[in-house]
Amino acid sequence: MEIEYQLNKKLESVKPEYKGNLKKNGRFLNYQKVAAPKLKDILRWKTSKNPQMEEKRADAFRLDTLDDPAIFDRTRDKVVWLGHASFLVTLNGCNILLDPVFADIPLVKRRAKIPFQLKDYDSIDYILISHAHYDHLDKKTVRRLAKINPELKIYCGLGTAELLQKRWRISNTVIEAGWYQKFPLFADGVEIYFMPALHWSNRSLRDRNLRLWGSFIIRGKNSTIYFMGDSGYSPHFAEIGQLIPDIDYAILGVGAYMPRNIMQYSHINPEEAKQAYHDLGAKYLIPMHYATYDLTDEPYSEPLKKIQGLFIEEKDKLKDIGIGEILDLKSNDS
Repeated sequence: MEIEYQLNKKLESVKPEYKGNLKKNGRFLNYQKVAAPKLKDILRWKTSKNPQMEEKRADAFRLDTLDDPAIFDRTRDKVVWLGHASFLVTLNGCNILLDPVFADIPLVKRRAKIPFQLKDYDSIDYILISHAHYDHLDKKTVRRLAKINPELKIYCGLGTAELLQKRWRISNTVIEAGWYQKFPLFADGVEIYFMPALHWSNRSLRDRNLRLWGSFIIRGKNSTIYFMGDSGYSPHFAEIGQLIPDIDYAILGVGAYMPRNIMQYSHINPEEAKQAYHDLGAKYLIPMHYATYDLTDEPYSEPLKKIQGLFIEEKDKLKDIGIGEILDLKSNDS
């Protein structure tokens, strides 16, 4: 058994005592030990009737898409949801794409279109990739974006650059980080940190956990954003809130959570999303990861209904924006 710790030695850390991400026999580990679902449990789930099937079949909910050219305006600090876990964030005049996946994924069709067409996303400065699962990292999307934005930089977790540069032949700058590490600060002044998540990573049967998963802190002059990527609920949310005490907006998953015995260590549910929002000390919650792809058992509209119900007495704190809708960001002092 080979145990090692890995990080990017060229990058700074918000946790200087951190030795690096733990690896066992070349594969990354979560620091919280979890009882991952067994293959037999997954097979039983896939071959059994969905207990919510009738409700799901009757659920006609679909996300609408707004095409507003102002989403590309660099003069406005804003967040725009592009569906599932994909976002366009503008801070300090800088356009940042989070986990861009603009098409169908293997075996699953996209249920809502993106705003405009991929070719219109030709003013992008950064792509942030939380992990390598197909619904968060799409080869065609990232390659085309890299080609039409030759100066953009890609920030990702340890082990991902080899996939992007060697296998996919992307020539743009790619920088990897371990948890708690700060990416280089460029002229736009946007600070970006790679932070923990409780999850895992693979794109085939042989590459499980060879590439690190995580979340991001994105800090501009006037706003600080937390982007969860994918995660189960764990103490890391509270720790991030302590390390980064000025989070304004928490972008958190609220869907793809049923059945819980399979999904609890991969995706938080709406109740856990609200708890994570409080743990982070954020001012606002932006929900994501629902109704764009049919990944799990719950009806399409259930995640949004549940999170709205949980915020019924503090509606102003929930920013449940539609696809293509612009959320103008308030300043840190607001």
